[in-house]
Amino acid sequence: MTTLQKCALSSALILTSLNTFADDHIDNENAPDPGDHTKVSSVVSVTYGKQSYKEDDNDLVQIQGQISGAKQNGNLFLGQLTVQGQDNGKVGSDDFNLSQVRARYFEVTRIDSEIAPMLGVSVDYIETSFTDALSDRLFALGGLIKLEMPFSNWLSFPILAVAVGQNNDSIAKTGYVDDWTYGVQFNYLNSIYLNSNGTHIQVNPQFSSLDFGGHLGTINQLQLDVALQMPLTNNRKHWGKFTYTEFFDDVDQSFGHNRQGTEVKFTYSYYF
Repeated sequence: MTTLQKCALSSALILTSLNTFADDHIDNENAPDPGDHTKVSSVVSVTYGKQSYKEDDNDLVQIQGQISGAKQNGNLFLGQLTVQGQDNGKVGSDDFNLSQVRARYFEVTRIDSEIAPMLGVSVDYIETSFTDALSDRLFALGGLIKLEMPFSNWLSFPILAVAVGQNNDSIAKTGYVDDWTYGVQFNYLNSIYLNSNGTHIQVNPQFSSLDFGGHLGTINQLQLDVALQMPLTNNRKHWGKFTYTEFFDDVDQSFGHNRQGTEVKFTYSYYF
């Protein structure tokens, strides 16, 4: 048997076994499942990590609260609030500063479709006015769907949104950017289950194209998150998540890797 045939056979066996794990996992409707972005769950999370990993190694801390539930019409909703602080949040400062406050809302409904059994809306608001970022705040309104994939251990959630932002007034006065930013965002969230206890990997590419106007113009950015998430206890109320993030953009005219944006994070979550 050739090496290629062995690899093909091994891949088939792995996918078959993972498919069995996923069936057991998905059938358990009562357990918390952070890999399914349409499943209702209330949770508190704490994240510690490094931004600009192996470059500046800036400390990064996030605290997130999430509340979710079901409405009388059967729709599922989810609200999130995230507060983030980091080193060098302001230019010229070596102190730890508040860098971002983010509020998100999702609402999904079940529909009669074999390809996309659930669809919904997403609202995302990001406030960064306390930093020296180009944009003080950004608002995005989008639609999301849950796609049926060829393997039952693979959950897939595309999100397409339009965005508008208000730029930093001090920077706008120089003509480097306009007062307002407009653009689009596309997030593609994927969860692939590895075990019947809910352990899964996430591969989440996120692309944005924002026109800042002025001398800067349009910036295209690709953020790629790869994560491993697993329960820490048998009742699945405690979870751990390791995330590695890379950034690519065309700030320097040509699209390329942004080493300053690399992030490594660990998250602890408690599900109520």
